[in-house]
Amino acid sequence: MTYNPCLLVMQPREITECLDSIKECFDIPTVYFKAFSEPMVCREMSKYIRENDYTHYIIVGDDHITTKPAAQCILDHTEDSRYEVFTGWMNMHLEENGFMSQNSTVSFGPLVQISDPTGPTREEYGKWEPMQIIRGLPAEPFRTAYANFALTGATKELWERFPLSTHTRGNSSDHQLSFRLQQAGVKVWSHPSAFIKHLRRGWRPLLDKWLVGNVPSEIIETNRRWGKREDYAR
Repeated sequence: MTYNPCLLVMQPREITECLDSIKECFDIPTVYFKAFSEPMVCREMSKYIRENDYTHYIIVGDDHITTKPAAQCILDHTEDSRYEVFTGWMNMHLEENGFMSQNSTVSFGPLVQISDPTGPTREEYGKWEPMQIIRGLPAEPFRTAYANFALTGATKELWERFPLSTHTRGNSSDHQLSFRLQQAGVKVWSHPSAFIKHLRRGWRPLLDKWLVGNVPSEIIETNRRWGKREDYAR
C-alpha cells in the first residue's frame, strides 16, 4: 500500500510562528481543527479519521515550533510498520526567563492507574526524563510511555481502535490515549531527532491568541498532494 499520510492539527489558538513552522516543514495533506475545545476536537478528529482514507494520520498541537529534521524523522518512522505508534517529543515548557525546562515530555513509564476517574494528578503523569538525557541517547528509536501529540503518528486502523478522548474532566487526552495504549500492549516510540520546541509557559495551557469560544469552530482542509516520496518533507 502506498504511504499516504495526513497531518491533523489541534488549533485552539492562532500562534503564527507555530502555524508557519508546520507549513514550512510539511508538504502533505494537512487539516486544521480550528477553535474546538479539547473534547470537541477529539470527537471531530476521530470522525475525520473514520470518514477519510489516508493510510496514516499524524496528530499535533499548535503551541510548538516544528523543524524539518523532526518532520522527516516522524514521517520516516510513522511509515515503518515496526513502530505501531511513533511520536515526537518536546521540552515540558518554557521557564519565565524563556529558557527551556530541564524536563522533557518523555517518560519511560509505566503509567500508573489514576486515583480519580475524572483525570490524573500531576504526580500520576509519572517521571519526566531530563532533556539532556534524551538528547544524549543514541540516534535510534527509543520507547516512551507518552503519545503526547507532538507529531504522533499511526495507521488509520490503529487510530480507529483507539479513538481520541479526554478524561471525564474534559482534558488530558494525551494521557488518556497513552494509558489505553499501554493497557493494550501497544508500544510508543520516539527518536532523539524528533524534538520540537514547546512554547507553553509553566504548567498551565498557553492561552495566547485563544480562539475557542471567540470565533466559530471550523475544519480547514489543505488538499496538497505529494508525488515523489523524497518530496514529502521539504
